[in-house]
This record gives sequence, structure tokens and C-alpha cells, in this order.
Amino acid sequence: MGRIYLVRHPATHMDPDTPAEQWGLSDEGLSQLDRLLQARWWTDVRHVYTSTEQKARAVGDAVLNQFGIPCTSHAELRELERTPEFRSDYRERVIRMFATPDVPVDGWESLSSATDRLTGFLRGTVSGGPIPAAVVSHGIVLSSVRARLLGMSHVDPRHWQALPFAAVAEVETDDWTLASDFAPE
Repeated sequence: MGRIYLVRHPATHMDPDTPAEQWGLSDEGLSQLDRLLQARWWTDVRHVYTSTEQKARAVGDAVLNQFGIPCTSHAELRELERTPEFRSDYRERVIRMFATPDVPVDGWESLSSATDRLTGFLRGTVSGGPIPAAVVSHGIVLSSVRARLLGMSHVDPRHWQALPFAAVAEVETDDWTLASDFAPE
């Protein structure tokens, strides 16, 4: 039986003039990262996989520095591909995307495509590598993967909005179910 820890990156410093992929951690996010690093399960983790986005890589870098656990970044773990400009209607766009997961919304990658990409990476690369492993990714796509693991037909936007930064869920790879749902460390 294998275990994968799904980790949502810590809170970020949002900068409307910078693409979201380049946002770093906020002061709150740095505090969340410190708490995340205190989790006991890191002693079991043999490899950390992160998104290529700076806010996710910060977790992998910290784990490598503190515990010496190998870490690699992969584009398959990124959030949805989306237009780079900051949008004041972001929340509304995400809710529309959850309602129509197979349809790209306003130039964004479809939710189904992003979820397939992340799920494929989990079932292929991660489960075929050193286990237990940790995977650091993003709120929208992790909400969708969570819904799939729970057998839900769609993501309830309230679940996405309630997903805390630096939250962790545990996935059993023998039957691809959640052993524990997302909760902050």
C-alpha cells in the first residue's frame, strides 16, 4: 500500500502586476510553511514533487533544506493554464469553470484537462516512484482531484473556497481513495 500526501501551497503575496505563476509566499504563507514543516509525516516521505510555480516550489525547497528529501518540479502539477492578466472576476470565472468542467472558460484550460493531467501524473510518475511521496500543487486542480477521489461528479465551489492554504490530504494508492481529507497542518 502506498501513500501520497497532497499539499496545497501556502498563502501567496498577490501582485496584480505579476503573473500568478511568479507569486511568492506572503508573511502568512511563510508562517504556514513553518507549521507545515513541523508535520510528523515528513519523516516517511521519500520524494517531493512540486508544481513549477514559485509558491509550490518554495515548499519543496524548504523540505529539501530541512530534511534532505529529494524534490523535483513538474509542469503537470501546475494550476490551470490561464491568461496571465489579473482578473477582478476571478472567483466568478472559477465557479463557471466548475459548472462546465469540460469547457475552457475565457481562454483558461478546461478543468477536466487540468484534472486529467494531475491525476495522470499521480497514477504514473508519483505512484511509480519512491512512496510515500508528497505532491505540492494548487487549489483549483486539487479541489477537482479531491472530488474525483471522493466519487463526486463535480466540484462544489464551496469546497474549493473552504480549502485552506497549506492543507494536506492523504491518498491511498492501492484503491485511490482519500485516507484523510484536506486539513491545515
